[in-house]
Amino acid sequence: MSRSVVYTLHFWPKLEHAAHYTGASDKLPARLVDHVLGRGARITQVQRERGGSWVVGRVEPGGHDRERQLKGQHNAALHCDVCHSLRDVEKGRITKEEALAKSGWDRASEYERGLLLEIFGMERPPAVVPPAAEPRAFVPAPRPQPVTEIDPALDAVVDALVDAWNSPKAEASADAPGLEASEAEAG
Repeated sequence: MSRSVVYTLHFWPKLEHAAHYTGASDKLPARLVDHVLGRGARITQVQRERGGSWVVGRVEPGGHDRERQLKGQHNAALHCDVCHSLRDVEKGRITKEEALAKSGWDRASEYERGLLLEIFGMERPPAVVPPAAEPRAFVPAPRPQPVTEIDPALDAVVDALVDAWNSPKAEASADAPGLEASEAEAG
């Protein structure tokens, strides 16, 4: 069984063209060290060169397939706990203290905790940070079953649509683009 995880780094401050990096690893602590030392992804090297840093925005089970799926969405904010927490604070759904918990306060290093305080505009940590909710595991959607027989009712609907599309009325409205069928018949 693979212990690979997919992780999202929330950049602080964000680069002009990127606010996140998503990667996969079966040795996350070592991979995070690689990023800090400039041996990771090029974008994390650029973030460090420009004086920025990051916090781990989310870690979830999965390997390179899940990483490609998330990168294909082209919106890492959808799966970044820091971004979710920021939006929830802005909308008044949660407090900043609750946002810290949702953003990984319990797993953050002292340095990352400082970044989280800065991200959420807090001077100092609260006396008590509520416990974070247990993360949900990624469960892929089931593959659809192949169609083995055609339902007669559905077949009748398809036949009716094809007949309607091939009718003289449909051809007349196709000849007069932008006109309703009744206008084409009247004209």
